[in-house]
Amino acid sequence: MHLSVRHTRLARYLAPLLSILASLIVGSVFILMAGAHPLRAYGYLARAGFGCQGPGIRCATLTALQFSTPLLLSGLSATVAFRTGFFSIGQYGQMLLGGVVAAWIGSHLSLPPLLHPLLALAGGVLCGAGWAGVAGVLKEWLGINEVIVTLVMNQLAVLLVRLVWIPRIEPSARLLPLIEGTRLSGGFILALLAAALIYLYLWHFAGGYEQRMAGQAHRFARFGGIFPRRAVIRAVLLSGGLAGLGGAVEVLGVHYRFVTSFSADSFDGLVVALLGQLHPLGVVLSAVFLGGVRLGALNGLQLQAHIPRELGGALIAMMLLFVSSRRLFRLGAAHPPELRD
Repeated sequence: MHLSVRHTRLARYLAPLLSILASLIVGSVFILMAGAHPLRAYGYLARAGFGCQGPGIRCATLTALQFSTPLLLSGLSATVAFRTGFFSIGQYGQMLLGGVVAAWIGSHLSLPPLLHPLLALAGGVLCGAGWAGVAGVLKEWLGINEVIVTLVMNQLAVLLVRLVWIPRIEPSARLLPLIEGTRLSGGFILALLAAALIYLYLWHFAGGYEQRMAGQAHRFARFGGIFPRRAVIRAVLLSGGLAGLGGAVEVLGVHYRFVTSFSADSFDGLVVALLGQLHPLGVVLSAVFLGGVRLGALNGLQLQAHIPRELGGALIAMMLLFVSSRRLFRLGAAHPPELRD
């Protein structure tokens, strides 16, 4: 029994590493088709994504941390939802609306420098939570599949933000860079703090225990006096708030205006959460890794190796495919086709 538990834990820790290795091997085929040498191309990617040749803007690691900030918050958002059995892929829409509210507060209100960004961040969190709450209510009270709802709401959010024009954010509302010459702002510290708080909440507080039980053992939770519907709604609101915070941090600390193209795209939260094994520490590591891969694909593969930067997105997609295939295989083994009818 003890060996079985150790084997399960070892397999859980090795799964992301094996997924990354498998994606790099498959990616080598595409690099060869582009007429380049895989090892040399991956060397360019590593140096451009994680290298550091000097302070400030010359250190790619700092830019990778900037890229990883919205990835981290989006991954935490997906982790909180998935842990409760709510398969939300609406992080992008929640980030958009959180970003637009934060940008509006940052550009239309005149407040003291410390209060202004705090209010803008709070507005982004509340808007993201409210937008996610709609999907939670539709799932829990009307029985509408959350995957369909969150996909549709992503597109609806894109249409809504196109109706709004917002000027540049006031200097008093901006998140100042942690290091001069970079766009790495205090938002990264907020994201790390959020990861620590989510870990404490999910594994050391009663509310987090209720959410995990509602996702892992729905019937057991009900017999144990837990109300799964309430736990799911609470998790969905928390998930949306984290995604909204990611959008707010992006506009207040990186662009200083509202944009619709974040460092985290539509399904990046899903990738980060699964690659991080739905654990906050794993989410932090996977977000930093994917931030470096995305930066390296832009500055290393495209500019130095003359390989389309879309290969970086293909690598991330293959990581998602390999890391999720293990979960799908386990699901199929537990419920074979002849037993599903």
